[in-house]
Amino acid sequence: PDSLNPVQSEIVSVAEKIANTPTNELFGELLSNVISFGLKVLIALLIYLVGGWLIKRIKKILTRVFTRRNTDAAIASFVQSIVSIALTIILIIVTVGALGVDTTSFAALLAGGGMAIGMALNGTVQNFAGGIMILVFRPFKAGDFIEAQGFSGTVKEVTIVSTTLVTVDNRNIIIPNGALSNGTIN
Repeated sequence: PDSLNPVQSEIVSVAEKIANTPTNELFGELLSNVISFGLKVLIALLIYLVGGWLIKRIKKILTRVFTRRNTDAAIASFVQSIVSIALTIILIIVTVGALGVDTTSFAALLAGGGMAIGMALNGTVQNFAGGIMILVFRPFKAGDFIEAQGFSGTVKEVTIVSTTLVTVDNRNIIIPNGALSNGTIN
């Protein structure tokens, strides 16, 4: 009838097609679709299992490399976490793609979310990057007496985002590593 909207007329059209299709053809088409989807699920499951195994192997390799090079534990842990998270996200996208789902919008959403988080954590990321630079290049270490950012004192602790100084009058001064890595250290 003419009073049906496009969705309703499509439903009526499909219902008429099903009603006019012989039962054998209908079950054959249904069986073909079920087998096709089942194969996609098996392939996706295989991709997920192999990918998970590879991620574990990569984490073990990274652990061995960091142990051999005596890398600072904070840096090693951070790099392993970032690599693991990135590879797991890629694995999930590939697995969902193997099921036949379009992943371009999902990838765009992740990229946009990553950019928003990066902008929100701009200062923290700067301090973190400065901490990595300090821990890798070691311009000073715990126990050294330094002058930086207008403060002087003995380095008590160097963490991934800040450095703690103990001044001569026994005050604790916490300096962000972003400022330390970009400033002058005496």
